[in-house]
Amino acid sequence: MSVRSTLAEIAPLVLDRSGLVRAGFPKRAIPDAVRTGALRRLRPGRYIDAAFWNRANDRDRHLAAILAANPPHAHTRTDSAGGDPGRLLSHLSAATLHGLPVWSRWIRAGSLTPDPTTLHEVVPPGAANGGSPSTRRHRLPLGDAEVVRIEGFRCTALHRTVFDLARTEPFAVALACADEVLRRTARVRYRVDHEAWDAWRRALLERAARLPRGRGVRAVRALAALAHPLADSPLESVSRLRLLQLGIDVELQYPVPAEDGGTLRLDFRFVGLELFGECDGRAKYVDEELRQGRTADDISYAEKLRYDWVCGTTDMRGVRWGAAQAASADRLAARLRAFRVAVPGTATLSYGSEVADFLNRLPR
Repeated sequence: MSVRSTLAEIAPLVLDRSGLVRAGFPKRAIPDAVRTGALRRLRPGRYIDAAFWNRANDRDRHLAAILAANPPHAHTRTDSAGGDPGRLLSHLSAATLHGLPVWSRWIRAGSLTPDPTTLHEVVPPGAANGGSPSTRRHRLPLGDAEVVRIEGFRCTALHRTVFDLARTEPFAVALACADEVLRRTARVRYRVDHEAWDAWRRALLERAARLPRGRGVRAVRALAALAHPLADSPLESVSRLRLLQLGIDVELQYPVPAEDGGTLRLDFRFVGLELFGECDGRAKYVDEELRQGRTADDISYAEKLRYDWVCGTTDMRGVRWGAAQAASADRLAARLRAFRVAVPGTATLSYGSEVADFLNRLPR
């Protein structure tokens, strides 16, 4: 579900005390309802139905937290109206509003999952602390072009958000988000807009150059080198990262003539090897929206025919894996070696020694 649709669904569920009373909830019963788990307290005086909270994923919980901290009268003001224009959301909060994949737990394997009730906001460098356990404040100077509104909420612009994620989040998360941004802004179907891609890289590197010794700047430079608009999903983004960590260069969306005269696209062709790689998530077989009326057996059979065609017409053999193997370089290496693939084990040098050194230092 889109961010807009999810916000519209959640907004009526986030209530203050007077809203709970209007909904028929006795005021005196509110503390007991919080203690017993019938209500979830999101912020002082702001609550949500626990039944929704318990079934919601982390993204939706964070959107609920954003709504709780930004009541309608606060996030619908315009800056020109005078007074407080509302919070300026950043980092994970801005990424959530932009629809970036920051909440996938498997991507964060080996690192802590962030608390979805904690908001991130930017304040001027000289601002007093004034924060709370449920809000992380980042003192950053921002230009006007680095601030946008999404569904009425002020937040950092898309490219600035990716820059901030690169400096603060696990690199796999930042890469999945950067690839998503490039997929939106530098690609039409399978045609890459190289001018837009180069402009994105330059802007990222210019921001990094203004903080030569700042936290996470090496990650920003690596992100500028590695992000690619042809990655079709977070699973492909992270899989490519693991392959590069292992010293395997790949070509993305490799075209193969199809039996019906069209074109098949392989997730990866392993450069220098007669080998292709495909990564599939479980959702492809179980998610009703993705199946589009087909059964899991239908999809599996179609995949078998596709695989046989590719192997038979290209003389390549294939390797398949899922999120469990892509979650770490060592797991993917074990999978590849089981398929008798030669795995160098150290990072590719194709992007230069600095990027290779950065990749070799990442968790495996």
